[in-house]
Amino acid sequence: MKIKRMKLPLMLGVVLMFSMLAACGADDIKHEKSAHWDVSLQRSTGSYGIVYIGDESKVKDFVYNIKGTNIERQGRALAEQQTPVTESGTLNPVDSKDPVTFNISWNDKSESVTFE
Repeated sequence: MKIKRMKLPLMLGVVLMFSMLAACGADDIKHEKSAHWDVSLQRSTGSYGIVYIGDESKVKDFVYNIKGTNIERQGRALAEQQTPVTESGTLNPVDSKDPVTFNISWNDKSESVTFE
């Protein structure tokens, strides 16, 4: 009977600790917006997302460059795309002190988003 009484608090403790650890990683996802783009970056994992939030129905010549200390990534769409346009990927984990800049161009326009 003593063993069953000890199992319940132990199981509750393990579940609580797992929940806290899982929630910790979600807190470092940051969003920055420009006039036409919503960009997210999770520094601990290097995951990023780029979403078009503008009012154009098509995006052509979509190109993005990501630059930071020890980071350089480029990407492009090969064809014209209907909106919403989304792009995602993973960089190496990013030091929280280093700025990361996303330069995005499309439809003969360009914008930048920087995570400080």
